[in-house]
Amino acid sequence: MNTILLNRLLLLEQSGELSPQQRRRLDAELARSDSARQLRQELHTLARVLPPPAIHPAPDAALKIAARLRPPPEKPVVSCPPAWKPLLAAAAVLALLLGIRAFHATEAPPVLAVTAIAGEEEEWTDPLDADFTELETLLLAVAADIEFQITEF
Repeated sequence: MNTILLNRLLLLEQSGELSPQQRRRLDAELARSDSARQLRQELHTLARVLPPPAIHPAPDAALKIAARLRPPPEKPVVSCPPAWKPLLAAAAVLALLLGIRAFHATEAPPVLAVTAIAGEEEEWTDPLDADFTELETLLLAVAADIEFQITEF
């Protein structure tokens, strides 16, 4: 019998966990080998000399382990009904446009600046109007679930 198996059987015997089949194998090996009997005697001597461990698990250890093994509570999922999508998209567009218009209202109107420089009235086009129009189209397409293509970045 190899040494690892012999050690395992001797440790199982000492802890009281040896099955009847393992007991027969160990007894046969002990009858054959003087070194196996010597090793068994050494283990019994060590077991008598060493005191049993004084440390025991905490009384609530099983409860703490069980709590860690439980799955975490599921977070509530907030979903938006499909009927609200267009309304939310329209509200987002309106808020965006009002915010941008309010931001531009604090600056001097570009028409006055061009008139004052040129001395005559010229037609002024806001460069952001095209961007606002494209943004509005995209938001309406998203709200209506229509496919769209972005032409520029």
